[in-house]
Amino acid sequence: MKTISPAKINLVLRILGQREDGYHLLQTYFQLLSWGDEMEFTLQDKPTIEIKGNFGHLKTTDNLIYKAAKILEPYKSIEKGINISIQKNIPQGSGMGGGSSNAGTTLRVLNKLWQCNLSQEQLQKFALSLGADVPVFVLNQSAWATGVGENLEVYPIKDYYFVLIFPPTQINTIDIFRHPDLNRNQLPINLKDINNEHAWSNSCTPVVLLDCPEVESVYSHAAQYADIHMSGTGSTLFCAFTNKDKAINFRAKLPISWHTEICQSKKNEKNSNRL
Repeated sequence: MKTISPAKINLVLRILGQREDGYHLLQTYFQLLSWGDEMEFTLQDKPTIEIKGNFGHLKTTDNLIYKAAKILEPYKSIEKGINISIQKNIPQGSGMGGGSSNAGTTLRVLNKLWQCNLSQEQLQKFALSLGADVPVFVLNQSAWATGVGENLEVYPIKDYYFVLIFPPTQINTIDIFRHPDLNRNQLPINLKDINNEHAWSNSCTPVVLLDCPEVESVYSHAAQYADIHMSGTGSTLFCAFTNKDKAINFRAKLPISWHTEICQSKKNEKNSNRL
């Protein structure tokens, strides 16, 4: 089975507070994209979990893909192992959920291939144990999220073409959430505000622009031509357009040396639903 492990951008990211365990209470809209990493799952006779891809020096046992597969292994009803090949397109440290998407995609696909017959709710619980962003990728639909990101409500909005801009840097999520200047007490917004692009905001943007000159430089230049937003804790910047021609025209104004990508909103698969 071949599939896209979709990237995400956060159209809104507001921090409403912080729990005693350190996790932040959020409001965010996860917009899944038509673009991401490419994953291929192949059943094999030997009962092992094999992963092939460019993960640098990351140990296999530390890989979220491997951890997701190990979670489902006790539930499989066929005596087959799995070979998972991945082509990484989502830059590391880009705030687009690459590792989380890979893990969520693995849970969804192996639940079918291994005939685990686990419910959506069970998969969501396993996903949350792997990370706060993983549940939305198990859901595999764009959604409004609250709590630490685990309370999801599918809420379709109009389709966009997005120009993604990847500044030449990586940002550590932990560093941003620990930053002393991060606003952790924002007021909540109404879900319907997500339909207004001018209401899109990200609590982490001021901190990233202050501390990351590589991002600030790209942001300032691109902002001359369109409204610029940042995904998650960075470093990816993006602009939204109602048609592809506008997206192409915007990208043509940017330096040719910049790493950019044009993609669309991922199509939601069913009607609004709450999990």
